[in-house]
Amino acid sequence: MIALGIGVAGVGCGVLALESAGVVRLAWAWTSGSCAVATAAYLRNRPEWLGKRNGGLAARALLLLPYLVAFRIACGLIRRFRPPDAPTEIVPGLWVGGRIDARTFPASVSHVVDLVAEYEAPPWERALPGYYALSVLDGGEPPDASAFLDLVRELRDVTGVILVHCDSGRGRAPTMAAAILVARGLAPDVDAALALVRERRPVSSPTRVDVAFLRAVSPALRELQGLGHGERRRVRQPQAS
Repeated sequence: MIALGIGVAGVGCGVLALESAGVVRLAWAWTSGSCAVATAAYLRNRPEWLGKRNGGLAARALLLLPYLVAFRIACGLIRRFRPPDAPTEIVPGLWVGGRIDARTFPASVSHVVDLVAEYEAPPWERALPGYYALSVLDGGEPPDASAFLDLVRELRDVTGVILVHCDSGRGRAPTMAAAILVARGLAPDVDAALALVRERRPVSSPTRVDVAFLRAVSPALRELQGLGHGERRRVRQPQAS
């Protein structure tokens, strides 16, 4: 659906380019082209096509600047109509959040996992010693399951406090947090892990794509249980409503 929306916008900009002239035509053509690349990125699940690398935007991201600016504006508008949000502690040592800033950043956090593909992380976030970037498209799944599992394996053994975040903290970040819970043995399976995340952070709403991906990698996640720094205490599971 996201790809469809971007594609329609790109076609509309292309029509405007044909009906205009001069600099205005170039601007509409640039916007149309950036939407075309973004549409292809969503259809092919290639977040790297948006130009983010190691938390920052590479030079090639300039080609998609109109789309990236429009995405930031859309996210800002959505946040205006949502209640104020702040990172949520799911279990001791694991937080989930949306777009973070210095004002709401938990002081205890030592490691940050940035899952946003559509814009760069602020310099202060990238400067953190425990900064990780794994670009995942909004509404999509990690394009490389092996890279996802490698990161979960590393995070499983982190002794500091982890904050996992995406743009809204509703889909991508809860999905990663659930995987960490399973890998640490704090939840027996992905369904229990997702239920725990939802209990602690009610705004969490992983998509069908998120849930399907977690279930696909669940055997690998279960293999990670008990293989880290020893047995980990299981936390209380959510009570049935």
